[in-house]
Amino acid sequence: MRYDLDIACTSYLTLHEQKLRIKSFLIEYFGTVHFSLVETGSSITAVKEETVFFEWVNAGRPDRTTKELFLFEWMEQERWSGHFILKCSFFIRLEDNSRQKQFEKIVLQIKEHMEQPPLTLYITQKDNLIDVRQFHRHGDGNIGYGLYPYAEDEKGHWRDNLGVGLWIYREDFQLLYEGIKEVYPLKAKGFENFDHTGMNRISKSEWNVILNHWSILATSNPSSAEFIDYVGRWVAATLGHVDEIAIEGNL
Repeated sequence: MRYDLDIACTSYLTLHEQKLRIKSFLIEYFGTVHFSLVETGSSITAVKEETVFFEWVNAGRPDRTTKELFLFEWMEQERWSGHFILKCSFFIRLEDNSRQKQFEKIVLQIKEHMEQPPLTLYITQKDNLIDVRQFHRHGDGNIGYGLYPYAEDEKGHWRDNLGVGLWIYREDFQLLYEGIKEVYPLKAKGFENFDHTGMNRISKSEWNVILNHWSILATSNPSSAEFIDYVGRWVAATLGHVDEIAIEGNL
């Protein structure tokens, strides 16, 4: 059985930010990160067990013996450009309506979660590395990117003791990467110059391009403005004593 309900999303959240809110809700709902999630440009499908998703794809609905399945679909409102309606669909294995109240409770929780004020930053420092988190949660894993002051010694090796670096997890780095791509555009064959698995050295002039684009992103993504501003101020301060900042990913 399938239940559907539409939710008017908070207007100050972009689609990217809304999807991150939904992901954090799903982590809280399932109580673990061990669930299957399939994401497209304007939808998220999530289930506890991966086999349920494939049953839904093949049959159009989960089998009665399987676990529940969530489908979230965003549709832009015609009258208000940039504002979205979130359609929540909940498939269950029971053929009667005994779980109607449970579904309504779940949708209410989703709505309340979406309407929460923008998250504040979580900033911790250990030794010479500052951990900056906005949407990332500990259960999301350890994939991320380090931003480090870079300069070479007389032997061409990376100099030590250049200052504090930043660590940003993948979930938060996605938005910053929109500005970084201005310096590392896609190649003709679709391969990126930017190395998500290794080190990328970016010069001061290139960072100026990135910072300008980040200022635009902060305006169009107001709930992430504090995060973008924090990283941007760190970059500007670091470029005061080095000519390059390296970004190293561990994907």
